[in-house]
Amino acid sequence: MPWLTDRRLLAAALLAWSAMAVLGLVLGPSLGHDEAAFAIAARGGAPAGAWLYRSDGTVEIARLGIALGGAAWQLRLASAVLGTGVVIAVFAVGRAAFDARTGAWAAALIAGAHPMVLRSAELLSDLPATACILGGIAIVVGELDRDGGPRWRIAWAGPIFAAAFYARYGSAPVVAFAIAAAALTWWRAVAARPLRVLAMVVALAVLVVPHLVRSLDATGSPFGILKVSAGMPRRAYVGEGLVTYLTSNPFLFYGALVAPVAIAGLVGLARVRRRAPWYLAIVAIAQLVSLGLQSHGQPRYVYVATALFVVLGVDRLARLDWPRLAHLAWPRLAGLDWPRLALGLIWLSWLGAAIAVVLQDRHVDDERAPIREAARVIRAHTGDRPCSAVAMIVPQLMWHSGCEVFASALLEGPLPADRNRYAVSFTRWPIDLAAILAAQHLHATPLPTTDLRTKVWLLQ
Repeated sequence: MPWLTDRRLLAAALLAWSAMAVLGLVLGPSLGHDEAAFAIAARGGAPAGAWLYRSDGTVEIARLGIALGGAAWQLRLASAVLGTGVVIAVFAVGRAAFDARTGAWAAALIAGAHPMVLRSAELLSDLPATACILGGIAIVVGELDRDGGPRWRIAWAGPIFAAAFYARYGSAPVVAFAIAAAALTWWRAVAARPLRVLAMVVALAVLVVPHLVRSLDATGSPFGILKVSAGMPRRAYVGEGLVTYLTSNPFLFYGALVAPVAIAGLVGLARVRRRAPWYLAIVAIAQLVSLGLQSHGQPRYVYVATALFVVLGVDRLARLDWPRLAHLAWPRLAGLDWPRLALGLIWLSWLGAAIAVVLQDRHVDDERAPIREAARVIRAHTGDRPCSAVAMIVPQLMWHSGCEVFASALLEGPLPADRNRYAVSFTRWPIDLAAILAAQHLHATPLPTTDLRTKVWLLQ
């Protein structure tokens, strides 16, 4: 297909991703748990010292949304724009490690990966951080794998890695793996021009200093916030996430096309002798294993690994002799136009992802309707008076109601007596009202709601 140039394929991938992000902005539900927490922190209402693990970079992104007006789509707009960088960064990694054709096809595949696209318009740190990490990796590979060794432009990877860190503190291990693996993989190139690689490391270190100072002031240790952040993702046992990553349905967990392509990339490493592919594989595996041991598993935690395996898989599949393999399997398939078939599958993945965005947004919006109803009831009752509430859902209720909200499972002291006090229970997230009343020495008066899944009480 001579008309399908690398630029056109990349442009189509960007257009597809952007279209689905716009769908998410227009149809998106009210803010989720983490989104609401970032929005509250940006508004200045975060509990003192309790949300230190919320990355400063994403809070700043949320502040842009607050400045625009604070509606859900406005809060998500900046992160949606930054998230498109994932498509560009995947292309850059593919071009640096292999060629522009590989990068363009990998970008097209990622644009149809529903675990990523479904979050393309959310106020979260995962996609912006992933774009930055992949961008830094692309620079590192492009410079260290070239004849003649790295140029001074490798230093730009330092600020890009720093941006990934500030967007998501959980990026720190992946950035460390990326730099350490690069030094080991291309040790001759590093040894030949050490000052240029050192410039990258120094740039990263200098840019991280403000965080270390803030952490020292807040926790007494320059790495205190990182320790808090590392301990936040829950896990039932060591390695729970790794079990999830290895045993989940790969088509649902990673993407219908992403899963087989990624597996092809992993299997194809057996025949690879070049450094760049092995470097990508080492970083990907390091992220899967390190995060898999530390926390429970979610697709968004391993976006970098997913993208790197896709790049490897695209290159491996492009090297196969498809007409010969098809003839061996079934001679009638030998005459198929394989690039056109691959493009058709990608188009279907884009369509499927777009449909999934619409269906999920409608479903999630209905799930979060009880939270909005509880907030409406509280606001109507309390008016301009300050309020506090106890519930299982904290950030979202806090964002919508404007009240100080306490988690029922963690409530120890008495609720503030200088404001209206409420208890909120949902069918999906119930509270033990009797236990709360007994502990607080209060009685409850039910307030009418229009959603049977929501119960609100005035506590007096």
